[in-house]
Amino acid sequence: MAKLELDNPSWESVSRAIEGISQQWEIRNDNGTVKFLRFEAEKAYPKHHHPDRTEWLYVISGEMNAEIDHDTHKLEKGEFALFPVNSEHSLSAGPDGAVVLVVAISEYPRHTL
Repeated sequence: MAKLELDNPSWESVSRAIEGISQQWEIRNDNGTVKFLRFEAEKAYPKHHHPDRTEWLYVISGEMNAEIDHDTHKLEKGEFALFPVNSEHSLSAGPDGAVVLVVAISEYPRHTL
């Protein structure tokens, strides 16, 4: 069982090129990932896509703007968004920042024997 702890030192930056967004991994393998993202106020994750994964985002706290294929949706605590395979999407936090749960599942899972 995992517990989200916002003050936990295991948070790490998502990228040297992206400031103000940190992550905490729960599952990370070839078939999919589960992680928490913590956004500082009004910080943004740039446009990108996943050629092999469907991604779900659930807002735990704060507000998010999710752009999906050029349509922007405001998400509040308790709401979620779906990013289908190859959909171009980006995220930006509201004025108080946000914490979200992100689940990505491979559309082409690898099976092990």
